[in-house]
Amino acid sequence: MTPETPRHAVRMLTAMLTPCLLALAGCSGSDGNGDGDLRTGTLFTQGVENIHYGTRSQSGTTDGDGEFRYHPGETLTFRVGNLVLAENVPAAPFLTPIDFTAEARRQLHSGSTDDENLETHRSVEVDLAENNAIAINITRLLSALAEKDNPGSSEETLEIKQRTIDQLNSYLADDSNPRIDFSVPIEAFSKPENISEDNREDDTGDLIDPSPANRLLDSICFAPEGDDLCKDPPTESEIDSATGDREEELSDERSSILNARRTLEGASAGNAIEFLEQDTLDFRNDLATAFYLEPGTLTIGPSDGSIRKVAIKRTGSSGYSLKRLEAKAKGTGWAIHSIDRQEGKVEFYRNTSRVAESGTIVVNFKVDYPGFDNYRWFRKNLLVEVN
Repeated sequence: MTPETPRHAVRMLTAMLTPCLLALAGCSGSDGNGDGDLRTGTLFTQGVENIHYGTRSQSGTTDGDGEFRYHPGETLTFRVGNLVLAENVPAAPFLTPIDFTAEARRQLHSGSTDDENLETHRSVEVDLAENNAIAINITRLLSALAEKDNPGSSEETLEIKQRTIDQLNSYLADDSNPRIDFSVPIEAFSKPENISEDNREDDTGDLIDPSPANRLLDSICFAPEGDDLCKDPPTESEIDSATGDREEELSDERSSILNARRTLEGASAGNAIEFLEQDTLDFRNDLATAFYLEPGTLTIGPSDGSIRKVAIKRTGSSGYSLKRLEAKAKGTGWAIHSIDRQEGKVEFYRNTSRVAESGTIVVNFKVDYPGFDNYRWFRKNLLVEVN
């Protein structure tokens, strides 16, 4: 690893390589209870801290790196406090809200084809990031609850304070408060989108007819316990009854208290979409870095029409299997001769009756990982120069 390697990439590669290293060492990786093969996963590549998770054998809260523990084949339940985010999610080394529903997982595994008629999962990931209301709504709420309320592309873990969770649980314990439904449309989940004095009550300062999610956020004080920002704001009538400097003081106090309250306005749908797109791409790229083509480059003569080979290799290990393999030759006169998935090799050649031009062999493949059902396609290019 280089100093520039993202810390989530280090965590993910370590978590995925550990079972392989244990297997090579001839040990079972016991978790202390005799179950063996205990693994580590991460919720979001940058991590989100203080999310409760549970499997058949494990339970706890995600740590400072957003990590959770599981055994292969288990399913996960995620909660923030007592608010359930997802249930029965197949455990994997990396998860985002895009993976939370059975229908989304079906779409990801089905994949699609791109303009080059090659298999891809990426277009489905992007479509889900842009249009899956559950994934977007969950991401927005977690972002708003966290101390860092805009995940963007930062490497910092999103931390949800215990004080925030305690207030969330208190809100949920009150049966008069409406329940939060992540499956509602994005607009309905975040109503009202724009917050101002016009959509707040004159007496309490509470939002007028907000969505359950915004009502929850508006009820939580994110300042330290006992801070003046956690007090009830002066009412409009109190301000109107005051005179001189006192009126201005009360008005400023009301504005400070209300401006300190959070809503989903500060965690926009656009930011959530951008984050989900980038987060899933980062993980795919992290996985792909372990694989390369051999040869990495190739130069042939203008009259060379012999069959050449390119093979998929993995850094530091040959212990992997390919789930799927396909290839495409790009450039005038270039063609694929054969594809051997078992060996991870592609044979290709150039038609010497055509103009001598360089070409590209596109190798598209999906890897079978022990312990989780991967849907991701990786793509590597071999440039073959004619000289």
